[in-house]
Amino acid sequence: MTEGARQVLQDCRHARSQLVDGLMGRDWRLRWITAVILLRSVGYVLKKVDAKRSPKLRGVVDEMWERSNNSKPEPEILWEFIERDRDLILKEYEVRAGQGVVLTPGEPTKFLYTMKSGAFAGHDQRDVIDRAIAWWEAYLDEVDRKAGTP
Repeated sequence: MTEGARQVLQDCRHARSQLVDGLMGRDWRLRWITAVILLRSVGYVLKKVDAKRSPKLRGVVDEMWERSNNSKPEPEILWEFIERDRDLILKEYEVRAGQGVVLTPGEPTKFLYTMKSGAFAGHDQRDVIDRAIAWWEAYLDEVDRKAGTP
């Protein structure tokens, strides 16, 4: 079973839930970084922890990862967000997700959290994280189905 990877994914969901309107500056950045790093950690825990549970699970994990590698640049959410943004954070401390505020007299403050560059430029970063979580969920479901694990 993909138990370890799913635990990381749950923590990622929690980190995502903390990216709320009004959060700005360093508080926002640290929560964003946490979510992105956790997204990439799902795959590492799947390969380094969960795959050791059985030879069949190891074979499925290896086969599916090879398939993902061979399909680059698709899926875009994996290669252009999960992998790329994690690399940018860890290797260059670059964050491609922006934050901003629109103040209009007489109207509520509008907070903006859009991706500044890359394949998802202009998208609300929370939507991108949600898409990545959904992608991992489907991926882990397929691993479990192919390995015959509950």
